Amino acid sequence: MGPIGTGHYEYNYATKNAVMNFQKKHHLKITGDVDVNTWVKLGFPRWQFYSIDKYVAPLGAKITQGKQAHVNAAIKQAYKYLGKPYIYGASSSPNYGNDCSGLVVQALYAGGINPKPVSAIQHAHPGNEWNSRKLWATNKFKFVPFGQRKRGDLIFYYEPGTKTIWHVALYLGNDRIIESWPPRVQVSSIYARSTHTGYVARPWDEK
Repeated sequence: MGPIGTGHYEYNYATKNAVMNFQKKHHLKITGDVDVNTWVKLGFPRWQFYSIDKYVAPLGAKITQGKQAHVNAAIKQAYKYLGKPYIYGASSSPNYGNDCSGLVVQALYAGGINPKPVSAIQHAHPGNEWNSRKLWATNKFKFVPFGQRKRGDLIFYYEPGTKTIWHVALYLGNDRIIESWPPRVQVSSIYARSTHTGYVARPWDEK
């Protein structure tokens, strides 16, 4: 397996089967997930497995500043990724790219919110790719009606039948969002993905 380059890459069944075959060939535990032993056997350095997604965006506003300064810091951080590739399971520095929840995690960091237990390094581990659901489930945010959305809110998209969260974006105002969506981080209409956008969370409440 070589470098994936840029663009839209999913860890789908074909990828999982390829990983399992690789693990079997090299007498590794056969899981289909790229753990640290598989990573090293692929030829990558061990330290990189633990460091590539350790990036935490620097705080962009002082604690003494108000809500808008923190919202602006979050949006400014998100814009640093504009045009960078959608990378499934990533919450990396602006040198690389992110997936949807990875982008939001870095924006939250810059805006002064630690979304723990969701984190950049945790997001990179197998099984944590759908952190949009964990962000929605956190008690760190205030939940507001869709019609009361404001700049800096998180917009969560869901399946119409099951109401299962499958995407998250950062609201810019005027029905625009910044999101990581294949193949890249982009500014879109709030309705570009689906009409099912009824969930809104407010990380930075009124002071």
